[in-house]
Amino acid sequence: MTLQLQVPKIACSACANTIAQAVQAVDSAATVEADLKTKLVTIKTVKPESEIRKAIASVGYPAN
Repeated sequence: MTLQLQVPKIACSACANTIAQAVQAVDSAATVEADLKTKLVTIKTVKPESEIRKAIASVGYPAN
């Protein structure tokens, strides 16, 4: 499944890397792409959206 999440606090490539690491800790096969201008994070994963949102929030980047 592909998730598109709005992450208002994302500001730089280090933020994107932190989010990617958090997602991949839950689903090692997930792919994460972040658009810093639109603050949109696209995640391809097999895990439920709630788990992905929880993982991102746990590193300080809650998704809307």
